[in-house]
Amino acid sequence: MDLNLSAYQGGNAAVETDYFVMANENVPGLVSLFTGGLPPDSPEVNPLCREPDEIKELSPQLIFTGGAEFARRDSELWAEKCTGAGVKHKMIIEWGQLHIYAVGSKFTAPAVRTKTDDLIIGWIKDHVK
Repeated sequence: MDLNLSAYQGGNAAVETDYFVMANENVPGLVSLFTGGLPPDSPEVNPLCREPDEIKELSPQLIFTGGAEFARRDSELWAEKCTGAGVKHKMIIEWGQLHIYAVGSKFTAPAVRTKTDDLIIGWIKDHVK
């Protein structure tokens, strides 16, 4: 989410523990493709650059990040942004897990998968009427 790539200035050490080991080299190119020529700090493409009143009406946010994930700081910043805007949210840091573990992969232990699925299902039950 941090399209300014502040976490990558000087390289992001978390890529040493994440399976996206080429993040330092590849993420800047992916961001360039995503932004389509817009500045990376444009609120049009970077939700972290939105003002609190611009996101205060968002649906509740369930934020998953792996403790060893290169984008963990982005998730933490988004949770802080939600707090500032009064957006209901819950952030789960699953220690020892890698990038986008919550969507499932063969690298996710069955116990973690079950726990994550239960959290997602519980969140949906609590917030969808």
